[in-house]
Amino acid sequence: MEINIKLQEPRLIKVQSFSDDRGLLIPFTDHIDHALFHRCYLVENYGRGVIRGLHYHKLEAKIFTIASGAGKFITFKLPEELADRNNPEEIRQFAQDHPETVQTWVLSNRHHGVLYIPPFYANGWVSLENHTVLTSLSNLRYEEALGDDIRIAPYLIGKHHWEVVGR
Repeated sequence: MEINIKLQEPRLIKVQSFSDDRGLLIPFTDHIDHALFHRCYLVENYGRGVIRGLHYHKLEAKIFTIASGAGKFITFKLPEELADRNNPEEIRQFAQDHPETVQTWVLSNRHHGVLYIPPFYANGWVSLENHTVLTSLSNLRYEEALGDDIRIAPYLIGKHHWEVVGR
């Protein structure tokens, strides 16, 4: 399995889709150890530019794929003690001093992929299109995940990470 509980860093895997005259099929869980997830849920952002996150988890691992639309995902490797204190200035300074701890990923329904985010990474996403629908898998049930959520203001890592840059 390409995605399993032993992974310690975020990983994006490309997923092959199969299409014919009826539509398409995307077997997005074929490369995931099924013992890893206990919950599946959908999130829809109604508008372009809606940000969700940053959320930091010590226990929860997440797996994301886009069902419709497109999203830009952020992962931020934040030391546990900084997340626990959740001091905005301390987090901002850490992100500035350690830019390598922030990674971005783009997923869409046109280029199918699955993004795995292990515990100890803050994560969030911004919709790049109206009515973007995210499919998410988690290793924790909803009730378990409630106590494992540290909220971090998204712009503490730098507003530029959330923007689409012209090239």
